[in-house]
Amino acid sequence: MVIQLFRWLTLVGVLFWMVIYWQGGKKVFQDIRSAMHERASDLDAPLMVIMSAVSLMMVATAVLVALGMGGNEIIPGEIAVILGCLLCFAGVAGTFYCRHVLGQFWTAETSLQRDHRVMDQGPYGMVRHPIYSFAILLYAGLGLVFSTGWCLGMAGIMLLGYLLKAWDENRYLERNLAGYREYQQRVRYRLIPWLW
Repeated sequence: MVIQLFRWLTLVGVLFWMVIYWQGGKKVFQDIRSAMHERASDLDAPLMVIMSAVSLMMVATAVLVALGMGGNEIIPGEIAVILGCLLCFAGVAGTFYCRHVLGQFWTAETSLQRDHRVMDQGPYGMVRHPIYSFAILLYAGLGLVFSTGWCLGMAGIMLLGYLLKAWDENRYLERNLAGYREYQQRVRYRLIPWLW
């Protein structure tokens, strides 16, 4: 009973995030189209397409598991489900907060806005890509809550996708954004404070 409650809470939280943060997918399609036209990076558009598809498959798998049709859990138990739910909600809240801090400079695709400047306030003073850090928490939590092999495998793909996106974005900003090299010296970590 507790497990089902936390699974449904997690699904509602993730669906809320997808509808509000990504405007129900509309923003994703706009950003993918923009990445294809701007060609700021050869990796950006393919990564966004793959990560969007995997994200949708992961949510579909989660719905099946919540309905009792999704396969065997690898990490059974209330503790894993509750911890996963908490990670998911931390990820949702963190991505919204980081996006708020970025303000007009936020886009999913790798690009620069008019009058773009280095952002080093709030979480951007600790790691260079905190939105990706929080998104990784969200997908790791989703993987824990619905811990079938398929769901955990997709969480791993999302982790790899965000690692590649952070690496690619770093290269782009280093070449194209004034002051970014100095920012890299001040904020050494890309995703995880004191680690990487």
